[in-house]
Amino acid sequence: MSSERFDIVVCGGGITGAGIARDAALRGLRVAVLDQHDFGSGTSSKSSKLIHGGLRYLEQGNLRLVFEGTAERAVQMKVAPHLVRPIPFLVPVYQGQRLGVRTMDAGLWLYDALALFRVPRIHRTYRGSRARDLEPALASDGLRGILEYYDCLTDDARLVLENILDAKALGADVRSYTRVAGLVRDRGGRVVAVRAVNELTGTTEELATATFVVAAGPWTDALLATLDVKAAEGPILRPTKGVHIVVDHARLPVSRAITMFTADKRAIFCLPWVERTVIGTTDTDERGDPSEVAATHADVEYLCANANRFFPSCRLVPDDVIATWAGLRPLIASDANRTSDVSREHQMFVHPEGIIVIAGGKLTTYRRMAKEVVDAAGKLLVAGNHHRAIAPCRTRKRPLPGAQGLPDENGHAVDHVARAVEQTAGVPARVATHLAQTYGQRALAVVARAAADATLLHRMDPELPYVWSEVHHAVEEELARTVEDVLVRRIPLCLRSRDQGLGVAARIGDILGAALGWSAAEKSRSVDSYRAYLERTRQFRAAS
Repeated sequence: MSSERFDIVVCGGGITGAGIARDAALRGLRVAVLDQHDFGSGTSSKSSKLIHGGLRYLEQGNLRLVFEGTAERAVQMKVAPHLVRPIPFLVPVYQGQRLGVRTMDAGLWLYDALALFRVPRIHRTYRGSRARDLEPALASDGLRGILEYYDCLTDDARLVLENILDAKALGADVRSYTRVAGLVRDRGGRVVAVRAVNELTGTTEELATATFVVAAGPWTDALLATLDVKAAEGPILRPTKGVHIVVDHARLPVSRAITMFTADKRAIFCLPWVERTVIGTTDTDERGDPSEVAATHADVEYLCANANRFFPSCRLVPDDVIATWAGLRPLIASDANRTSDVSREHQMFVHPEGIIVIAGGKLTTYRRMAKEVVDAAGKLLVAGNHHRAIAPCRTRKRPLPGAQGLPDENGHAVDHVARAVEQTAGVPARVATHLAQTYGQRALAVVARAAADATLLHRMDPELPYVWSEVHHAVEEELARTVEDVLVRRIPLCLRSRDQGLGVAARIGDILGAALGWSAAEKSRSVDSYRAYLERTRQFRAAS
């Protein structure tokens, strides 16, 4: 058993678990967070990359969820302005559509009001030629008008990582590739330790703890069964699959995000990614292994077909797809007929034997979910005489690592960093902007690595803004342990490069191997594992 005794051990290093670890560490609690794979490798890096209030929840009448979402959006824009950036969304309204322009306008006034008007710009309505000129590729036949509102785009995997890095800086014990294999209980049934297996070395350790938190996303029901923990009557979750596809910007040229209401009464987003465009997402029931979930040919055809309805001149086909990602939403079990109607709210289960289970929820509200869990854990700690009353939550105002030390530039702090990077390192503006939006104030440290080797500022892909110094930073400062960690969640060539990073995988294996002391066989295994990961994301092509 480890010599340290923890107040909280968290199982799950996705956005919820990372947020819990950071909140707990910031309150002075001794916390460990364990993930069986890389941090954020599950659902948390498979989202639509949005921090949003949930416009469609208005139609469902869930004003509380919208209010929570818009409030948390405002918080994230302050604590992580480099990662959570406002972006205009367009809602085209066509003749015969169930909700007309006036109804949508009224809904957006309510959306802005629930956000307490803390938005970059109040929504606008465009008609006639002004509407048609906003996005020239958008279908104009029957177009009654377009409404523009604001939500935020983010890098979900990096949002997880920054929470983990801040928790670590505050004293948390953060462990990727560490699987929870069992619980140790005292005679009264209370949890006193967690058995953890290092998946890279095979070693087992027992971590002494007063409380145990399950934040395992779509793995929740399977994990609870393994640990012999009963949190509810029947399964907690109703997992649904969400698939996104990536195409070249030239094939689907948009400068703003588009909210597309489909014939099957769903909302699909079309998102600009500079050199690329993202389309998603699907929403179908799925009970498979979360580790194996992937886009099918039917998923890709569905997204292409719906995009073509709104952008008929593009004529997208599955062969246009550069990359896909798919994940399972850990939604709370529901008997709703349509998956789109299943609630996105979260639920917490507290067991007096020292176990807390958190399930459901949205990326946007992760900080609020983490606060509820740490508050509940604090009560368990006090009740069990393990701790005096814990401090209040402080995550509402503490910046994430990349935002710490950002200058006050009236909302343009990230632009200030980009200019400093461009001037200091002599990199193109596109590269400087990418580095500032990814690392915030730490971007200067990333380019400083090139002081002794200018080639580290060479692009990894001539089309994209990623540079080689980022790889060394990922390995030495950002807990990357495999080629997949680097190419999927630290520097996502997997999602943006035409070859999905295969051309640089071996070199990344060399850099990892040198830093981690790998043998030639270990390097080959990591590169081969990345290739296998890519094959899962490309399996939709086999049905073409």
